Amino acid sequence: MQVCNCNDVEYDEIKDAVAKHGSDIEIIKEETSAGTACECCLEEDCDMVDLPLPLAIKKAVEELA
Repeated sequence: MQVCNCNDVEYDEIKDAVAKHGSDIEIIKEETSAGTACECCLEEDCDMVDLPLPLAIKKAVEELA
């Protein structure tokens, strides 16, 4: 499931980063490069990806709880 189109970041990478670092979006961006190019995936209504970064982080937190 793609989270960042520009940097080819998949949901599993976000989930791994959340497991290591928690839900801090800045740390997740630094760890995965998601949301560091065009920044569309930082918006919940981004239609360029399967799951925008904020929603991917939320989903990962829920799955890891």
